[in-house]
Amino acid sequence: MKWFLVAASLVLAPMAQAGLFTLNLPGDNTGMLATNDGWNMEDTMSIDFYTFELMSDTELDFTVSAVSSIGLSLYAGEMTTDPGFLFSNSGDFIDFMGNNFAYITGTNPFFPGAGNNALNTGNLIAGWYTLAVGGNEGFDFGGTEYVLTSTYRQVQASEPATFSVILLALAGLLWQQRRMQR
Repeated sequence: MKWFLVAASLVLAPMAQAGLFTLNLPGDNTGMLATNDGWNMEDTMSIDFYTFELMSDTELDFTVSAVSSIGLSLYAGEMTTDPGFLFSNSGDFIDFMGNNFAYITGTNPFFPGAGNNALNTGNLIAGWYTLAVGGNEGFDFGGTEYVLTSTYRQVQASEPATFSVILLALAGLLWQQRRMQR
């Protein structure tokens, strides 16, 4: 099966139209979508894919400024080739090279034009991710320009040693109190 996907990717690669970019974190990324309904229709010729690596646990916020509604989907994994018809805006998928992309979160693909063009990812662990950006109007009125703004907050994971110190301090206080009562 994997060899079939590799052969199909070699045949279909010249027809690939998806934009593959590196995401600037934090910051603004500008782009142009070929249609206003590419994300909604799962048409990768009209979707931009942004890859990025997180070095530590992080919470991300994405907002898009555009004249039309924009759909966003976040996946675990680094995309290096256009997934073509294998792409799913609301679920896991595999690309032509056999790489798996696990869906994490996204905007609702079943209500075109709804929403505020924003996505909060929640807490993400260190690793590679891909963000899909595409028009979610339901009707194609032509291309649209957009500005994708990303902000992040590093998640502070509490140290297990901190809990141990607190437990030892409480045990010491209890022992001290018991000793004084005798």
